[in-house]
Amino acid sequence: MNLLLIILALVFMSLINIVAVRGIKSSSNHNRAKELGYWLIYIVYWSFTLPILITKQSYFYSNGSPINYTLHVTIWLLIVYLMITVLIPLIILPFSSILKEKVAEKYNTNLYPITDKQQFMFVFVTITVGICEEIIFRGFMQHYVKEFGVSTLWSFLIISVVFGAGHFMQGLTGVISSTLLGLILGYLYYTTGSLLIPILVHILYDAKAIYISRVLTKSHKSLLLKEIQDELHRN
Repeated sequence: MNLLLIILALVFMSLINIVAVRGIKSSSNHNRAKELGYWLIYIVYWSFTLPILITKQSYFYSNGSPINYTLHVTIWLLIVYLMITVLIPLIILPFSSILKEKVAEKYNTNLYPITDKQQFMFVFVTITVGICEEIIFRGFMQHYVKEFGVSTLWSFLIISVVFGAGHFMQGLTGVISSTLLGLILGYLYYTTGSLLIPILVHILYDAKAIYISRVLTKSHKSLLLKEIQDELHRN
């Protein structure tokens, strides 16, 4: 039953990414399709998370830790790497027109918010995804995999890779960055002893899309502004 639930969760979370993104691309009403995609995320994610919570199959508190000295050092190097490549650019973004243009060119308008309404809805997307994915991947899958004789260390590594692979719609870069994030979130789960910190970090990490959107839309010279104007004109 647990294995079936895992397979269904992975399949449906993958399908929701495909359906949402392709639906938005093919829709004549771009904004409306994106908002419906956000609603689809709410419904599907909670549909899988609530049964896990109700049947008490998720471990909010970690049980045993695979973290050794080598892993400690490796994860902290990853944390430093993400701070350099993600956090520092986010801090600089409002003050650099060149960085704004580069970020706007790569900003996925098919998935991420643009209008005020989308930004508001995306707040609940980040909360939903942050809570549900941590419960499903770290609290449930990471423990259940061990029932197949896999060690705590390997379950931690395997689920981090599966977590990254689940973000395939974001391309190879998205898969790699999500895998690294999964390693960090799994590390936080074991070192802090609960899902609380991983959930908060996950929510904040995803919320950067809202921050980026707001910064770019305030810049009249940004490429994203042109995208917004085009969308409003289409609708």
